[in-house]
Amino acid sequence: MRTGITGGWQRGGSRRALAGLVAAVMLVSVACSSTASSPAASSGGGTSSAAPEGSAAASTPCKGVSMRLLMEDISETKYIQDMLAEFEAATGAKVEFELVPYSNMYEKLVPQLSGPEKSGTYDVVAVDYYWPGEFARSGWMLPLDDWIARDKVDYSGIFPASFQVNGIVDGKTYYVPYYTYPMGLVYRNDMGITIPKTMEEYVTLAKSLKKADFAGAAMQGAPTDPIAMEWLNYLYANGGDLYEADGKTPAINNATGLKALNQYIDLIDNAGQTGAAGANLDDAMNQFAQGKAATMITYVIWAASNFQDPSLSQVKDKWSVASMPGTGIGNVGVWSFGVPKSSKNPECGWEFVKWATTEPAARARALKGSAPVYSAFYTDPEILKVSPQLSAALEILKTGKGLPMITKQQDLVATLGRELSEAVSKRKTAQQALDAIAAKLTELAGQ
Repeated sequence: MRTGITGGWQRGGSRRALAGLVAAVMLVSVACSSTASSPAASSGGGTSSAAPEGSAAASTPCKGVSMRLLMEDISETKYIQDMLAEFEAATGAKVEFELVPYSNMYEKLVPQLSGPEKSGTYDVVAVDYYWPGEFARSGWMLPLDDWIARDKVDYSGIFPASFQVNGIVDGKTYYVPYYTYPMGLVYRNDMGITIPKTMEEYVTLAKSLKKADFAGAAMQGAPTDPIAMEWLNYLYANGGDLYEADGKTPAINNATGLKALNQYIDLIDNAGQTGAAGANLDDAMNQFAQGKAATMITYVIWAASNFQDPSLSQVKDKWSVASMPGTGIGNVGVWSFGVPKSSKNPECGWEFVKWATTEPAARARALKGSAPVYSAFYTDPEILKVSPQLSAALEILKTGKGLPMITKQQDLVATLGRELSEAVSKRKTAQQALDAIAAKLTELAGQ
């Protein structure tokens, strides 16, 4: 999740003590071997890969192993970290998390992943949806299909779209999703707001609600990640996309893309908070949380849940969640775990991935406030008591769209953010900015 935030919002979110449940769940999930198909099959595609070297596992592949993982310093990581003792007791491994801000992860991962086989520091990699194409196609990740089939791990309950966004690359399963961050519309439910049916209606509504320092829409227009992540919702909700169906021909600079960008600029200028063009996620969330905005297009599970935290928010119980107006399609990000080729302990790395991503472990985290990838959790009454916004997020996750599976997804986001900012600041026209993005998309499609 490319927010640029420090993690303060996430760490400020609610936590629930689950000591007895977690201990039992983790011991079960380490040894999970329920009957199932591979995620490629349950996600609608993919072929089995050749087994990684040494995949005929010893009965105790983790005994005496010391593992290290690079993890973003956010609540989801803390939820997993709190459970590590159970994994260690069940497997004999020792696990250390190296916690860093998101902005440091890519630069630390690439030198490790690109090194020789079994030479790296990290035995498991947490992969954001900016990186799956690059990491897999560079030969840095081990395919997981044969391990999944061998151990009969059931991932059929995970949203199929999550595997398409960050799991399957070129027909093989390289990653297993463990955490999602769908985007949609958050709005004040104490203002008599009728959920708009189209993006045109949303623009009109947000502009009408702007009053002095009260924003019709709390917005994050700062380059590069904030504006890129926010604006993709406008594109998708209008029925647009980055590429045509062939995945090679840019579609972003057509009439639909232009309409979406003009809508965004109109709201920045006439509905957003003061300084919206330079605001990041923290800024926009603070605006809404302090009761100074009517709407916000944001991460509707983990981010919006903090609006219920009275230490952070003045709008407790005064907000609701909806899908994007128009098509209902929002931008959906996914974090996944994978085993790098550079892992010194790939079999133990797989044991960790299996433990962390199977349903019992995921449910324990969901009961703490996680953003889960298992669809059943979004109608689970016990989980909904902790995270009531999950029920509204269900439709978003069924229809949401991620980034196209090009190799250099990170370059795509950087270009998006830079050029959209040029248009918002009026240094370029909207069409000029979109044409520049289209040129980059053509280049990236050929890589």
